[in-house]
Amino acid sequence: MESNQIAQLVQDEIRKAVTSSTYTFSPSSRSIYSPENLDPVVKTIVPTATPVRNFLPRVSGMGEAASFNKLTSRLDNQAGGTGSSVGFADAGQPNQTSQSYTFVSYPYKLLGRDVEIGRKQIASNRGGNLEDVRAREELIKTTEVLLGEEVMTLTGDAALYATEYSGFSKLITTNSGSAGLLTASGVSSYAQTLFQNGADLVSHLVLNPRQNRALSDQLEGTGSIQRIVIDNQGAATGGQHLSNIVDGNTGNLIKVVTSRYALSWAFLLSVRSAAGENWIEMEDLESISIYDVPTSNHSIQSRVFETTVLKVIGEPYQYKVGGLATS
Repeated sequence: MESNQIAQLVQDEIRKAVTSSTYTFSPSSRSIYSPENLDPVVKTIVPTATPVRNFLPRVSGMGEAASFNKLTSRLDNQAGGTGSSVGFADAGQPNQTSQSYTFVSYPYKLLGRDVEIGRKQIASNRGGNLEDVRAREELIKTTEVLLGEEVMTLTGDAALYATEYSGFSKLITTNSGSAGLLTASGVSSYAQTLFQNGADLVSHLVLNPRQNRALSDQLEGTGSIQRIVIDNQGAATGGQHLSNIVDGNTGNLIKVVTSRYALSWAFLLSVRSAAGENWIEMEDLESISIYDVPTSNHSIQSRVFETTVLKVIGEPYQYKVGGLATS
């Protein structure tokens, strides 16, 4: 074996070893293990289980908190916006506006689950493929962590639970309403509010299953949905699933996302601007990963975890509706 190959093997083993590190986080001293990134696995196994997580942009973070400028008002110079003209005199200075953004800082939150294979399970698989058992358990716990993130993104409350980050139900405050059942006209009215606030691409409507059915039933009642299709052999296919609804203001298609975790809330979201700027994003200090955990028990233990936080940057471009029926 070449000397450079030997050196590389030594370096790999060092990376896997336990090291001590002291820094500003609490506790100040801890053991650090090299994590394995699970993103490639996540992208193939959970998109349908966590549809909201799947459409949110993700960016890399650093430090102890996600700090950013949060849009708090319209950017145009109308009375409902900055209220300040962009015109200025020759040899003069443009008007300054400071009310359009506010600086906020959200601490990253740790999300995770432990995987442990006990002594009996190890003994019963002696001679078998224990790695298959471990991989199955890790897959289950990975899905569990991501489902927890999905719930937190919708209804998390950092003020009530210190280990959570706040979700849409807490972070969206400018535009809100209440209804029993959603209607196509009502959704268009909410989208009109966002359009007048400056949103140019309302992209997603997140709602519970009962509300998707309410929209479908209402559209069927107006004759705009054909529930039964007959093929050329006379076989009939009935029923429908509402996957998109038209924004009556811009003509854009709004993706309808049905979530079992939306509860009595619905969220009309502008995830990005027409230019591609993120108005909502997840900032990951550590993306979804797994690492081995030391244990004094006769067991094998690992931890699936991520460190992340939700950022609603263009808050006036979002709308929440509460009080909705769930059954």
